[in-house]
Amino acid sequence: MIFDTHCHIYDDKYEEGIDKVVETCLMNGISLMMIPGDNINNSKKAIDIASRFEEVYCAIGIHPEEVDSIDLEEGIKQLKELYLTSNKIKAIGEIGLDRYWVKDEKTINKQKEFFIAQIELANELHLPIIVHDREAHGLTLEILKKHTPKYGGVLHCFSGSLEYMNEILKMGFYIGLDGPVTWKKAEAPKLVARNIPLEKLLVETDSPYLTPHPYRGKINYPYYVKYVIDEIAKIRENNSREIEEATYENGKRLFGIR
Repeated sequence: MIFDTHCHIYDDKYEEGIDKVVETCLMNGISLMMIPGDNINNSKKAIDIASRFEEVYCAIGIHPEEVDSIDLEEGIKQLKELYLTSNKIKAIGEIGLDRYWVKDEKTINKQKEFFIAQIELANELHLPIIVHDREAHGLTLEILKKHTPKYGGVLHCFSGSLEYMNEILKMGFYIGLDGPVTWKKAEAPKLVARNIPLEKLLVETDSPYLTPHPYRGKINYPYYVKYVIDEIAKIRENNSREIEEATYENGKRLFGIR
């Protein structure tokens, strides 16, 4: 049983169409998929896909790169309205901070406002959060400590140090690892994979991005999460089935899937 806990399969890069992507994933051993929203429109797409496939769940949210595209109050209003449309919505996300693409402090401050407001929304709706944190570890941790997510969450595509990982784990969060753990020169995720408690690990693809070896440079698919699992098993000296089962149950636990 395999759970890809983060995949954007509504992306236009999938020229074969969403139905074909999902069907291929199911045929290749994927049992569950979580589709996060990164803006209002894609959140609607995620809800639609989840409504059509029993194995697919979704999250709704406004990504930090999208904060200039919508008014904060209006964005929260629309997310609340979307939540009422589906019982397949299991988290608020993908939300957080991005200092890799964004250098302007005015926009960073706006990202902070959206992040905090969406944490508060998740608390109101009794949902966990899916966090995007790119080169903003200190600020992300500061916000999470000041505005505690009451229902936990996951640091998606974790890229921090062991010290940062331990601070996140103290808050009850999960850590998501994806394609970079398979890349030869990606030392940080390999170190995290070796040291993270298995009960706090999730596996993901971030499809269509961050494609694992040996398909790096090509479009990513949720069923490629098997390469992530195999690499983590190799690093930890476990068997792949053990990683599959643990991360499957961890994902179900976090997102309240029975």
